[in-house]
Amino acid sequence: MRFAPRVSVEQVEEGTDLAPKFDADGLIPAVTTDYESGELLMHGYMNAEALERTIRTGEAHYFSRSRQALWHKGATSGLVQRVRELMIDDDQDCVWLRVEVEGGASCHVGYRSCFYRRVPVGTEAEDPRLEFTDDRKVFDPAEVYGDAPNPTKL
Repeated sequence: MRFAPRVSVEQVEEGTDLAPKFDADGLIPAVTTDYESGELLMHGYMNAEALERTIRTGEAHYFSRSRQALWHKGATSGLVQRVRELMIDDDQDCVWLRVEVEGGASCHVGYRSCFYRRVPVGTEAEDPRLEFTDDRKVFDPAEVYGDAPNPTKL
């Protein structure tokens, strides 16, 4: 698959050519939500190969910045994200995946969503401590990943 070259603002913003704008590292942000509920599941990045594979297979592929490697979401855990709709923003520099998740979770820590903690704001932010918004894990990461290295590094 080849993406169209970016030739004009009109082509990118109003045309039908898929001409994604990858950043200096060759990546484009990808926001992933649940197809039915709209719940935000995760944020990741795609390189051209990940975007191409996602389009071709209908399953989410991302590029891990920490591992510098392409990864098929769910290849290890079984929590595959089936893409029901793939949207691109007006500047074609961000994609939005609306997915159905086999197994019901998208977070490698075991929660349904990677966004399971709230940051206090305003007057509550004097001593900002994260607040958990999810009190149960969908799966045990140790059982799923075993001794495999943590997919994200500090």
